[in-house]
Amino acid sequence: MEMEIQMAVNFLITFLYNKLPRRRVDIFGDELAKELAKKFRGHWYPSKPSKGSGYRCLLISHTLDPVLVSAAKESGLALSDVKTHLPEKLSLWIDPHEVSYRIGRF
Repeated sequence: MEMEIQMAVNFLITFLYNKLPRRRVDIFGDELAKELAKKFRGHWYPSKPSKGSGYRCLLISHTLDPVLVSAAKESGLALSDVKTHLPEKLSLWIDPHEVSYRIGRF
């Protein structure tokens, strides 16, 4: 689970680097990893990776997923700054052995 979470976090923070203060983005990444690990506890099934996949999907649309909101608050980044620099209509699935995304349609 740790590797998949780190891959997802790295994917998201690449959109924020060079647009927001690097130190704050790094803190955001750390906070996001903690929030995701906490959320996924009890919802991670390596022998059945698709089980619970919808629960482990982060959505960015006109609102941000609550774990992103929490990580932004904890890191001191303005929510509007985070939302501005992440792709619109992003779905990010964090499953055992796989991290995937789709930008566009919902």
